[in-house]
Amino acid sequence: MFSAMLREWRGLRGMSQLDLALSAEVSTRHLSFIESERSKPSSEMVLRLAEALDLPLRERNAMLVAAGFAPQFGDSDWQSETMADVRRAATLLLRAHEPYPAIVLDMALNVLDANPPALGMIGASAETLGGINLVDLVYKPGPVRESIINWTDVAEYLLHRMRESVRRHGPHSAMGAVLRRAMLQPGAAELSVVRGQRSGTVLLPLEFRRDGVVTRWFTTVTSFGAPQDAMAEEITIEQFHPNPN
Repeated sequence: MFSAMLREWRGLRGMSQLDLALSAEVSTRHLSFIESERSKPSSEMVLRLAEALDLPLRERNAMLVAAGFAPQFGDSDWQSETMADVRRAATLLLRAHEPYPAIVLDMALNVLDANPPALGMIGASAETLGGINLVDLVYKPGPVRESIINWTDVAEYLLHRMRESVRRHGPHSAMGAVLRRAMLQPGAAELSVVRGQRSGTVLLPLEFRRDGVVTRWFTTVTSFGAPQDAMAEEITIEQFHPNPN
């Protein structure tokens, strides 16, 4: 139901009716009528409210459907023909970053693609792509978690990143499920939810031990500009750079 969804998102954003009305440039009376179902919003009004709530494209589509309208943004599968140009662009970035690791992630931090150095880093093969989740690799007991020397620092950063994604996409999103799964893992309950500087450096390093060799990395995250598709908006490319310090 659109009215319930609107109230939920307004609450998640910490906005009063007045706050949302001012941001969307509508009257509080009209907004009150929409929330109480005394008035049915137009598709333009739904999008105006979604914009004011800073909703991602996937959630804007959901709002439109709840109000009885067709989605206005694409919602493609990673392997679909619609995403072919995005996949090609991602492949170019992965190859250009060699010999250093780089991975392609969706909103829930599932690994959609990776270059050979990244596959070697996480001990995976190209055939397993799409079935690997970065959070599971870091949080679940296993070779990747055991290889991260500064696990607490990395896990706390990733916790903050997950919580921010849930704030943006909502607790019912795919990331919400990933976050709940992560918090069931050993040591997760003891992590601080408040970000702090522990490493003494400008960028938090990832200290990784593989076959007795310790490497240190910092990461950059790339996203695509002006997306018109929910999947395209959510794709990020994480590139690992050697940290000499």
